Amino acid sequence: MVRLHAFFILSLLALQASFVRNIKLLNVRIANHTVLGTSTKLECTYDLQGETLYSVKWYKDGDEFFRYLPKSVPKIQVFEKQGIYIDIDKSNSNEVVLKSLELSSSGTYRCEVSAEAPSFQTVFQDRDMITVEEGPRIVGLLPEYNVGETVNANCTSSKMKSYAQLVWYINEEQANSTVLQGPYFKVHHPGSNEQLVTTVLGLSFKVTDSHFKSGHTYLKCAAQLTSVYLHSDKQIVKFTKRPPTESIISNTVQLANKIQVTSISARNAGPDHVIRLVACVPLLFRGLRHN
Repeated sequence: MVRLHAFFILSLLALQASFVRNIKLLNVRIANHTVLGTSTKLECTYDLQGETLYSVKWYKDGDEFFRYLPKSVPKIQVFEKQGIYIDIDKSNSNEVVLKSLELSSSGTYRCEVSAEAPSFQTVFQDRDMITVEEGPRIVGLLPEYNVGETVNANCTSSKMKSYAQLVWYINEEQANSTVLQGPYFKVHHPGSNEQLVTTVLGLSFKVTDSHFKSGHTYLKCAAQLTSVYLHSDKQIVKFTKRPPTESIISNTVQLANKIQVTSISARNAGPDHVIRLVACVPLLFRGLRHN
């Protein structure tokens, strides 16, 4: 009799289990990288498979900051968390909008979906998000270079919680290591429990004929985090081919201007000064011949 009763209970449990459908978390979509001061959307798509929704909860680094309970009043509950500012009017059971992002908004986010009784099934997924001040910036470039001159520039990332991989491109081709300097890292401590890092990568090369592309060269620096390209800064510099005589002509003009200034000064000076100024004129003409 006992065996028959146990068999009956097990049969009922097996029958009940056959009717239970597993809820599915289809997708959790969060931007890998966001910019300081902007807004972003956290999306959570799920299929209840005929079950009744009990709750949708959002966590950051293990701490709950948003809860949606369809049978509660109000349906949305928000919990204080550093770096989290929720636009409640734009948030619901499928998405949460974060506004006024801070560097501390970076972290691991989790969407957790639970069904009502009797199954009480719960599914969740994690996604990482990094908030940065801005993309990298190129500094130190001149608007124009002549063949034979050296280009020196730095690419600097914004402050972020992880090390950025910076990549230089010359005319859309990745620069090789022979023209790179660094990378160098600067650690910032804005708070007692917070550490931010700035990455700097230098570029230095001599301009040759091979760098010409319709008279211009495109220099770009991109910041890469977790195998995803974040932002890039692109600048155009002009390379010129000055004729060899140009520098001679330039020097000649400068010497001629000196002679003109000397003659004007001589007319306005006393006799003693005239003798000294006139004595300088042959030296100036000698400079013209040498140039």
